[in-house]
Amino acid sequence: MKGGLTIKKIDFIFIGGLLILGIGLLLGIKLMEDANSSETAYARVFYKDELILMIDLHDPSQYIVYETQYHDDIIITFAASGYFYVPGTTTVNTDPLDSNVNVPRVKLYVNRNQATIEVLYQESPRDICELQGSTNSSLKPLVCLPNELVITVITEISETDFIPDGVLS
Repeated sequence: MKGGLTIKKIDFIFIGGLLILGIGLLLGIKLMEDANSSETAYARVFYKDELILMIDLHDPSQYIVYETQYHDDIIITFAASGYFYVPGTTTVNTDPLDSNVNVPRVKLYVNRNQATIEVLYQESPRDICELQGSTNSSLKPLVCLPNELVITVITEISETDFIPDGVLS
């Protein structure tokens, strides 16, 4: 075919090879992360680009509330059960299924058995923050842009990274 584009057999082989290479690299990175992870995993909660809370995912009763202007907006009363309440920009109502808190907050849950964290309640268009599910991987942060909330997981931490400059329970 003159002037037209045709896909030849070698093109399919090249594209297939690139696809296999990409999948192999992705799996390799995930395996390396799993192999390097230790018994420590921490969730770092950022609100409006400011670190406000760090939680031990294996023991949610161990956390740090950082001295920020949002310090008083974080509710840690139910931390032993794995529930944390943090501020959110678009969350203006309380969770209708929750009798614990009567002020509007984003509700986080830490599952100590699986060492994961997830957003249980928030208000945003299409509830995108809740639909992300839980995470325990540094490769999969929870990003809730309508509420200006980002949760990252770190698996390698030095002792100086967990030095509280706020409240430690």
